[in-house]
Amino acid sequence: MRCPSQKSVVVPSGERLREKGRLYVTCTGRLCTMLIRRGARVDARDSLLSETPLHKAVRSNAIDNVSAILAFITGRSNHLRAADVAGNTALHKAAVQPGTDLAVWNMLLAALQGDASAVKMTNVDGASVLQVAQRAKNSVAQTVLRAFEAQIASL
Repeated sequence: MRCPSQKSVVVPSGERLREKGRLYVTCTGRLCTMLIRRGARVDARDSLLSETPLHKAVRSNAIDNVSAILAFITGRSNHLRAADVAGNTALHKAAVQPGTDLAVWNMLLAALQGDASAVKMTNVDGASVLQVAQRAKNSVAQTVLRAFEAQIASL
């Protein structure tokens, strides 16, 4: 299925939709929500990079899809810690993307519920989320991450 917008996410299907492991492209958060409710697994991984639907939604800056996925995984921080083959979490993906919307950052950091350890996780290169943002020269990500760390430290 071809998506009319650039903001799309690949969502692995559940058994009820078709063969397990098939990928579907969704154009809206509403469709993403429907797929998840019908059995699409938010913890499924693709076979190439071992990315989860959240990785893909963040990488494509699909705000509605990030919101829909986070609605199903809130309170389960292991999903936010899920790493791809390079050890990158969804936060690492956001840090390397210079155009990641501030709304995506706000949703990801809010989903952590004050748990700063996910921000400090390192990938296979030993880089934390902040270090990835620094290497990518992503000033927005650096500012957001420093503010988050300062907020956690003040609690």
